Amino acid sequence: MKNIATKSTDLQQTLYSLLRHSPTSHHLKQIHCRFVLLSLYQDHFLLAYLISLCCRFQDVHYAFTLYAHTPNPNIHLFNTILHSFHQTPSLRPDALRFYILQLRQGQTNPTTRPNRFTFPPLLTGCTAAFSSLALNQEIHSHILKYGTYLDVYVSTALLDSYSKLGNAIAAARVFEEMPVRNIVTYNSLVSGLGRCGEMGLAREAFDTMPEKNLVSWTCMIAGYARNGYYYETLSLFREMESLGVKPNQYALASTLIACANLGALELGKKIHSMLEEAEYGLDLFVGSALIDMYTKCGMVEDARRVFEKIPEKNVVVFSAMIVGLAMNGRGLEALGVFRDMILGGILPNDITFVGVLCACCHIGLVDKGWYYFNVMTKDYSMVPKLQHYACMVDLLGRAGHLGEAYRFIMSMPIEPDVVVWGALLGACKIHKKVELGKFVAHQILEIDPRHSGSLVFLSKVYASGGDLGGVRKVQQKMRILGIKKTPGNSWIEVKDVVYQFFAGDTSHPQSDRIYAKLDELAKLLEVEGYSPDTHSVVCDVEEEEKKQSVFIHSEKLAVAFGLINLPEGINIRIVKNLRICDDCHLAIKLVSKIVRRDIVVRDSNRFHHFSEGTCSCQDYW
Repeated sequence: MKNIATKSTDLQQTLYSLLRHSPTSHHLKQIHCRFVLLSLYQDHFLLAYLISLCCRFQDVHYAFTLYAHTPNPNIHLFNTILHSFHQTPSLRPDALRFYILQLRQGQTNPTTRPNRFTFPPLLTGCTAAFSSLALNQEIHSHILKYGTYLDVYVSTALLDSYSKLGNAIAAARVFEEMPVRNIVTYNSLVSGLGRCGEMGLAREAFDTMPEKNLVSWTCMIAGYARNGYYYETLSLFREMESLGVKPNQYALASTLIACANLGALELGKKIHSMLEEAEYGLDLFVGSALIDMYTKCGMVEDARRVFEKIPEKNVVVFSAMIVGLAMNGRGLEALGVFRDMILGGILPNDITFVGVLCACCHIGLVDKGWYYFNVMTKDYSMVPKLQHYACMVDLLGRAGHLGEAYRFIMSMPIEPDVVVWGALLGACKIHKKVELGKFVAHQILEIDPRHSGSLVFLSKVYASGGDLGGVRKVQQKMRILGIKKTPGNSWIEVKDVVYQFFAGDTSHPQSDRIYAKLDELAKLLEVEGYSPDTHSVVCDVEEEEKKQSVFIHSEKLAVAFGLINLPEGINIRIVKNLRICDDCHLAIKLVSKIVRRDIVVRDSNRFHHFSEGTCSCQDYW
């Protein structure tokens, strides 16, 4: 008997080895024939392995056939196969079909009833494949029916699936009803709420966690960065560091996103050093994050060095470099990187062409812009999206071709949105095309009656024409609708800390010194022939008061703060949330000459590198 058992085991091991080394689905079928001939067709472990390999070769039909003809299948066999479907993304839609087949068998075979190992892969697969809240709720009802709801493994998967479907309320309810919670459960809740944009609830859950691990910190930091809470991202990163928690590459890369958007170059450099010290390497995720950070801080050469060091570049990395060069006004270099990308056999995507069109826009290459817009549609069969149309309108409008830009909008095969019309409105402001601007502003208000930019534009038009009644009418409408002009604010980093300023801000501890520095600069600027441009002021106040109001714009406050706190020879770097106004642009140009200090301003459109009284944009922005 012992010899027979040994021979049987040896035979199973041989079959396992044959299965493991099968190169095709055809070979698997031949081995299955041996199962039958050797009476091993009831060995559920061998069958499970065989079926999982069928899934690897994506032979779903054969996997279904094997399971349907298995004598006395049990739930373990089913769960093994379900996990195989879950691990192969292209087969995830079949997980639901397989589950339904299993339920039918379960009506006559109690050993195949779903258990706690059934639902997690089913939920994950169906959520990824169908993104259906109704289907998720149906599976939820099955979890209740089969009594697996109280299992922490099942409820965590259910919580995660609701989160991925954007239903934060259902996810939180599942969490509240869980009798047992562990760190994985808390992490799923925090991540899910990261994902739904419920950052207040996510932080509340994070703060109440009985214990936190690296995953907990990473989820929260990534959630803040993903949802635009950049200050909070940096604050939490510093808190994690102070507690001695060593960040992983995902936490570091997420913090780089915040550094990029706040212009926090010094902290970004520190994180770059941490990545190198930890020997994480320049994978595509980290590499593109570094390129984004350096280009958004105006450090194009540093971004170039990172780009060159990435061993295998993909479309994301190339696109990051193209977009970064474009926003820094280095359009010809951006187009050169695009050519290298094409010659390297890498296909561009939507974002690539946004970068290419922006590159043409920022240096006024109208013909090139048309060429690449047509290349996108003809050579790559891409259907232009609204952002591509907006780029073309911006390109034409900035170059002064406002009539062509308007005709382009009217010929669009899709309905123009606020962004497309907004690009034309911006061009009308630049070129002072008042009548067309009024028409465009009303088009925008038809789409979005609460669009503050259009209302402010109309208010300025009325103010410039001396129509104070029109100004009051617009301002009254804004008050009734509860609309406020988007406040201009600027950020500047000093010693790894990012400071924020609003127009007329007096909240900073150094306010007295800042305003004293502004008074000093005002006198020096007057010697250079500078006179404040008050055309943008719509308030019904005296001219002197208007001059005062433009001289305390947020970027000027940030420049004064930088001059006080940064040593000579260190560039001043500022990020502004809106387009820099004409007055600030002229004033900062002159300040760069007076103090002999390079000043870099990134506004909502592009970079301005001020040096010795000139700007890299050549007054084209």
